[in-house]
Amino acid sequence: MDILGDDRGQSVQIGFILIFGILVITLSIFQGAIVPNQNRTVEFNHYQEVRDDMTVLYTEIVSLGSSSRNGQVLTPVTLGTRHPARLMFINPPPAIGTLQSSGQKNITIETNTGGNSIAAADICGGATSTGLVYSPEYQESTLPQIRYDNGLLYVETAGGEYAMLENRVVVNESAQQVNIYRTTGQLEAKSEVGVLPIELTGTDMYGEDTSVQLDGTSEVVLPSNLPASEWNDATALRGSVTATQNSSNTVALTGFSDRDYTIRCYTTGLGERPDPPSNQFRETF
Repeated sequence: MDILGDDRGQSVQIGFILIFGILVITLSIFQGAIVPNQNRTVEFNHYQEVRDDMTVLYTEIVSLGSSSRNGQVLTPVTLGTRHPARLMFINPPPAIGTLQSSGQKNITIETNTGGNSIAAADICGGATSTGLVYSPEYQESTLPQIRYDNGLLYVETAGGEYAMLENRVVVNESAQQVNIYRTTGQLEAKSEVGVLPIELTGTDMYGEDTSVQLDGTSEVVLPSNLPASEWNDATALRGSVTATQNSSNTVALTGFSDRDYTIRCYTTGLGERPDPPSNQFRETF
């Protein structure tokens, strides 16, 4: 007879508890650290995809308005994506973002020279322009907004830092030319998983005045959420012209030489067909 008793069952129970505890700790670590890291990778990859989509959208906007392409173009933007399904772990909501227009703001051309004056509405077919902004609303990551306005594509962080992605030349002093890239229409805020087709409309015409006298007191005011200091660091302004902050969402281009400039206005419609320039400024490609 074993007077000390049999403790093998107790040892099995202790071993099971230890293994179960290790499993719980491992799963907790995976849920608390590994899963968020994997989701951050998914969100970052989606952000790179939507940045590429916004670059294509930018290219379509500026090229459609400055070419003979007359009609509608659908450009897809991938607003969001889902995290991979996991059997034993909890996933956050999908990684999505919001795309919307930034609101119509005025374009003004102030010659202040007493010479040939020009109204933006005459040369552009309208005196306002809008931009576009994509705002990521991710669960694990904080990434910059992607913005387009007036021929410029850039990112803006929550801390107020900027980086230029693409830009067209707005002022070329050596060519004595000012280019206005105008977008008309409106895009209501869209926030969803999947692809949103953006409807753009071009015409086969643009506005042009070849004899606008500008000097050091003249101003061309454009809507833009990009600060003037960032305009001056970009290649959009070539020559002596610089940008100054006109308001929180407009910049004034100043410092023109005392001579005649050609001002061209290229317009692309966002969900609508843009109005043509006035007859005296209307040109076809």
